Amino acid sequence: MKKVVDSTTTLKDIMTTPVVSVSLSQTVYQVLQLARENNITGFPVVDIEGKVIGVVSTLDLLTEMTIGKLHDKLGELPLAIKVEKDVVQFTENTTVKEALLKLIKERIGRIFITDSNKRLRGWLVART
Repeated sequence: MKKVVDSTTTLKDIMTTPVVSVSLSQTVYQVLQLARENNITGFPVVDIEGKVIGVVSTLDLLTEMTIGKLHDKLGELPLAIKVEKDVVQFTENTTVKEALLKLIKERIGRIFITDSNKRLRGWLVART
C-alpha cells in the first residue's frame, strides 16, 4: 500500500534507510564498486561519527578517471580528492513540502536527513 503524503508528513516518514555511505579514506575504485553493487549513483560522505561532510557522484568520479589529469592513477587515490562539500541536509522533522520546495528551487537530486547531532539517518533521492 502506498503512503499518503500530506502537509504534516515529515521526512522521517518517507526517508530511505539504511543509507549506504562512504568515507574519505576509501579509494575511488572502492566507491565505484560499491555503486555498482548497490545500483546507486552517489553517496553521502561521512566522518567517523557518522556526520555528513560531503557528497560524491559516480558520474563525477568516472568523468575524472576518463579525462582528468590523474586519470591513470585516480582509482587508487582516496575519495577525498573529489568530494562536493556543499550538501543539503534536513532534520527528520522537516516536512516533505519544505524539502521538496528546496529540491525544486536548488535543483538538487538528493538530500540527506540527519538527527540533531548531524548524524546521517536517511536520505531521499530524486528519480527521473
